[in-house]
Amino acid sequence: ENSNSSLKKEDVIEAALKANTIIYCVGIGSGTLDEGALKKISERTGGRAYFPEDETELGVAFAQIQQELRSQYLVTYSPANKARDNSYRQLRIEIVNPVLKKQKLKLSYRQGYFARPPAPPAPNNRTTNRTLAKPPRRPKRK
Repeated sequence: ENSNSSLKKEDVIEAALKANTIIYCVGIGSGTLDEGALKKISERTGGRAYFPEDETELGVAFAQIQQELRSQYLVTYSPANKARDNSYRQLRIEIVNPVLKKQKLKLSYRQGYFARPPAPPAPNNRTTNRTLAKPPRRPKRK
């Protein structure tokens, strides 16, 4: 782990989860990489880590990333706990279809989310535009 880094591993993971970001890590080089950290960041956000050893493997890694990004599915659900308290909620997705289970498919998904409060409503554009169009008030003379 790089002790000179201004962000810790868990801070990076938390920021990525809060931003609903998938991270794919491609580690190039040897000896200086913290492969465990890159794997953890990738897997927690629903991505994967690759450690190619040559140009061919690098091409394969990018092809796999491209394929995964093109073949994503969106899964939604409504949690039983409706509280929007910024707490972290873990998720687990599994294959229950026996035929698909036999294929030993690997699921990549975000392992949790933050139950954030709803965003404030966007300002009414007409009101905003009128406010911006008004000239600034001049101070009253005494």
